[in-house]
Amino acid sequence: MSEQELEGFVQKMLSQEASFARFADKFSEKAQRALLFANEEAQLFNHNFIGTEHLLLGLLREGTGTAAKVLNEYGIEIQKVRKAIEFIIGRGKEPVEGEPGLTPRSQVVIALAVSEGWRSPGHHIDTEHLLLGIIREGEGIGAAIIERLGPSLEQVRTKVLQALLDQNIPVESLKDAVKNKSNVVACRVDGHDLDAIDVLVEVGIRSTRSDAASWLIHAGIEANRAILESVHATVAEIRQLRTKAQAVAQQLLKTEDAASSSSTRVEEESAGDEGSS
Repeated sequence: MSEQELEGFVQKMLSQEASFARFADKFSEKAQRALLFANEEAQLFNHNFIGTEHLLLGLLREGTGTAAKVLNEYGIEIQKVRKAIEFIIGRGKEPVEGEPGLTPRSQVVIALAVSEGWRSPGHHIDTEHLLLGIIREGEGIGAAIIERLGPSLEQVRTKVLQALLDQNIPVESLKDAVKNKSNVVACRVDGHDLDAIDVLVEVGIRSTRSDAASWLIHAGIEANRAILESVHATVAEIRQLRTKAQAVAQQLLKTEDAASSSSTRVEEESAGDEGSS
């Protein structure tokens, strides 16, 4: 397949989600081939969908990118992944007509990969960004297979980020990402929201997409402060009631244990009296 045909395939594949189409030319050739191979792997399984597990296979089958190198370093190989998929999902009975489509989880992975790629010079999306997308999504079969075959998702994530640092990619945001996992929120947005985020970056109000999204979230919280304070108060009451309920339950358990111990002693003393008489 020529470079032009490959890019056309990726454009068509990503156009299943309108907000993705604009980023087709940002995917590196290796990432595009990984997506092509993911599509082919889904068809080989007679699956009418491209799940995160097929994206994982695509990255391994591409073979030369950072994603494949990191996965292979942890002993995650294409044949092992294929066997895991066959065990978890199985194969379809009949060949699928037409092109398989991206599952919702795979769409989240693509969105996260775009977000990760935005950190790099030229905003290019490579195989490592797709792998980071699978890891950040975290609940798909692809992520489950990675963990089943050995390393934790955090180990793989750190290894990928270290590989990017070794490639002299700007490291400030990546170092922060390695150190601060707890403040990262992954979510899906529609085309309108994405346009708003991009406009904020384009005119210089915010420096990155993540910064723009965070700014918009903060603005939304401030605009609904009264409602959120009411919700917080209700949640606080619920937590207090839960604490009280747990205390009562623990007291009942202690009472039952004490009663049981007392009953046991009475039975033992009674048995002893009968024996002595």
